[in-house]
Amino acid sequence: MDVFEDIFRKFQPDVYRFLCRLTAFDIPTAEELTQETFYQAFLSLSRFRGECSMKTWLFQIAKNTYYKYIRKETRQRDIIQDMPAASSLAETAEQHEMLRCVSLLIEQLEEPARSVVQYRLYSEISYAEIAQLLDIRANTAAVIYNRTMTKLRNTLKERYGYEI
Repeated sequence: MDVFEDIFRKFQPDVYRFLCRLTAFDIPTAEELTQETFYQAFLSLSRFRGECSMKTWLFQIAKNTYYKYIRKETRQRDIIQDMPAASSLAETAEQHEMLRCVSLLIEQLEEPARSVVQYRLYSEISYAEIAQLLDIRANTAAVIYNRTMTKLRNTLKERYGYEI
């Protein structure tokens, strides 16, 4: 158990931040999914083959946990709308709305573009690690990311009027 405690202490903040971003900063859900991720990792630790870093392996479990959570929802909902208002400032509201739009656009992407963008934006892992996870080349991951981000920026501007 000591080994797993060390893994938890070392990687919990990164996994939590990754899930916060995936859930559009729905803090209670991110906390719950973080715990579920480490529970699943604990159960699967003997199957970790070391083909990727421990952090990458945990992010893959976190992503699968998140998708399992989404599938269990009885209705498709916009996660951002459930967040309590942090401030009444118009700027904060606009930032939340833009984040909601970006999250919505990312969720609508086809694979592998969706995974590449999520890994790159939400967990900030390298193209090499993304390539390992998705069984593609690192250059392919970089090309997919750059092309998808260009399309996302254009769609965000055309559809919602936001520029990033």
